[in-house]
Parts: sequence; structure tokens; C-alpha cells
Amino acid sequence: MPTELLIIGTGGMAREAAQLARQVDPYAINWSNISFVTEHVDELGHRYAYGDVRFTDEDLMARTEPADVVIGIGHPLIRRAVARRLLPLNYLSFPNLVHPSVDIDGSCVRMGKGNVVTKGVVLTCDITIGSFNILNWNVTIGHDVSIGSYNVINPACNVSGHVTVADACLIGTGSQILERRTVCDGVVIGAGAVVAQSLTAEGTYVGIPAKMLAC
Repeated sequence: MPTELLIIGTGGMAREAAQLARQVDPYAINWSNISFVTEHVDELGHRYAYGDVRFTDEDLMARTEPADVVIGIGHPLIRRAVARRLLPLNYLSFPNLVHPSVDIDGSCVRMGKGNVVTKGVVLTCDITIGSFNILNWNVTIGHDVSIGSYNVINPACNVSGHVTVADACLIGTGSQILERRTVCDGVVIGAGAVVAQSLTAEGTYVGIPAKMLAC
């Protein structure tokens, strides 16, 4: 039976998530209705292409009806905070949104819940992905990669084989992580950066090769 899909947020990432959901489910077999959840009461009633803003955060927390939920927020730390607040609510489910064009062999990729995997992503083999990540357009993930949770990997990023990415990292557009490198929790990698050495301290890294920005 179709259920309701709730998108947390109303920004660009949230609207892209709603678009992705309809690409995944074009005939509304799984989700009869898509609604946005906002923290701003004055946004209620606003209409977007794929759904209306129908609920506030308070409405969601008070809800008792089942629903599927996607976190449409592109900041890793906020994604983590929202997920931790919602996970105890047992009437909510967190599906993986995986675009039909994604190159993925389900027998070779293990994935948690609440992930958003967009158009053109390539996932090879023996990959483990946690929960509540965003893999944006045309990201490539090589063999034997481990990705934690709450990460945002922006378009055209290339992750080579045997890489480990921990939790709550923001990986910039067009960046590259070379083979057998490790990225620790909370790292920000700038657009176009090349990670040639493991990143073992939280911070922002830019350049070729990627180096930490001075405080």
C-alpha cells in the first residue's frame, strides 16, 4: 500500500530529493504523496514541483502515523543531528533513494538506510556504506571502499579502491581520494582537491595535494 514520503527541509537538496523520489517511483506505487517538513511556520502551504510544505518539525515529532522519511539537508553535521532525533520514532522508516541509472550490484554493495544516491553514480564491488549519506551526481566509488554515515559526497567526486571514509564528512565537487587513504570523522575536502595522504585530523583540506587550511 502506498504511504506518504516526508522530505526534511525545503532547500535545494530537499527539492532534489523529492525529484529523485519521483524518478524512483514515477507511478506513485510506493509514495502516494510527497510532503516537505519545515522549521519555519511561514513556509507552510508553499507548493513545489514535487510536493507541498505541509508539516513543521513539531508536527513531525508529534505524529503517530507511519511515514517514510528522507533527510533533504546537505550539511553532514545537521544530517547527523536530524537523524539522531528521528531514529527513536518507531513509526518512521528511512528508505534508500537510489536513482534507476545508478550502476550498482546489490550482491556486492552493503548499504544502511536513509541514503540518497543520485543519477550517474557508479558503485563497483565489495563496498560498505552506512546510513544517511548523500552520493551526488556522477560520484564513483571503487572496490573495497568503506563509507560511514552522514557523509555528503558532492558531484563528480572519485573515491579510489580500499579507501575508508568515516562519518560526517563533506567531500567537495570534483575531488579525488587516492587508493588506500583514510579520511577521519568531520573532514571537509574542498572542491577539486586531491587526497594523496590519509587525513587523520578533523579540519578543512584544499589543494593538490590536499593540505589542511590554517586556523
